[in-house]
Amino acid sequence: MSSRIVVVDDHLIVLDGLRRLIDAEPGLQVVATCRTAADAIEAVSTKPVDLIVIDLRMPEMDGLDLVRHLRRDRPELACVVLTADISDEELAEAMRNGVSGIVLEEQAPGALVECIRAVIAGRTYVADQGLGAAIDRIREREAERRSIMQKLTPRELEVSRLAAAGLRSREIAARLGIAPGTVKLHLHSVYGKLNITTRVELANISQRLQLGSS
Repeated sequence: MSSRIVVVDDHLIVLDGLRRLIDAEPGLQVVATCRTAADAIEAVSTKPVDLIVIDLRMPEMDGLDLVRHLRRDRPELACVVLTADISDEELAEAMRNGVSGIVLEEQAPGALVECIRAVIAGRTYVADQGLGAAIDRIREREAERRSIMQKLTPRELEVSRLAAAGLRSREIAARLGIAPGTVKLHLHSVYGKLNITTRVELANISQRLQLGSS
């Protein structure tokens, strides 16, 4: 049985080319081509689909927003992102939302087919060396982020996020409904756990590891 694929790209010429490329491969079948994220959501909800290929840059709802939506409704659906370029932040977001393959548009058409087959087989696929190095950096950052999130209590995380955002102890206390002295105790504990001494260091860590996000 062929693997059923949906392709999403807002350019008709690209969309038709991708459909022809994929349909020419044994065991792969494009069951829908979509020019918008809304069309893709409808296709995935009404057809049996094994994998979706998503252009990162689209109007209205971009590729990452579509990935987030699909991850909520169809967490088992395999996702491949096709893009001309991708930032470290976008790459991290894609990985957090279960994207298994990333292909740059500058790569040979065969790279997309190879990626699709790898992802259907349950593997991840990133052919570009630069992207591979970026993913290694992101994984290290994510590991550090998880470590810090585990070290700090929920209250310490709240205080840390507000302090890193520039709020003073009294403002934090008012926001959280606790005494200013309690805020200082929490910060003292945070500094000890993170081996830092100033709010500037805390702000730098918070920004680098995106501690302000859930």
